[in-house]
Amino acid sequence: MEAVFFLASRAGARGVASSDDLPDDAAASPLRMQDPSPLAGLAHLLGVGRRPRPLRDATCRSFPVWDLGGELAARIAGLGDAEIDDLAEAWQKHDETGLDADLYELAECLADLRDALQRGGPDEALFALLEERVG
Repeated sequence: MEAVFFLASRAGARGVASSDDLPDDAAASPLRMQDPSPLAGLAHLLGVGRRPRPLRDATCRSFPVWDLGGELAARIAGLGDAEIDDLAEAWQKHDETGLDADLYELAECLADLRDALQRGGPDEALFALLEERVG
């Protein structure tokens, strides 16, 4: 599966059934992962108390959307370049079995998320659409 990260209002995120429904461009390049556990791993590494949780489960017409939470988003938004590199390395080591991404992809994803969060509006939150891709 791919985690497609995006910013939206909570109401807007509930209406996202696939990446075709994103309100704007994705906040970062999608990351391949076997299951949602790397999202919880990222929260753990950032010292976030509330773990990401499903905002909406999958249905026959939609993929699940996970709410990453305000605290996790704020921590990512405040990362410096060196912290991003260190976090990417720790994330890769922490989630050896769940992530299918190299160190560069993880660092690029975190930097893109940081930049998107810094540009985002006050009513936007960070979400991940867990989309199965064929091929």
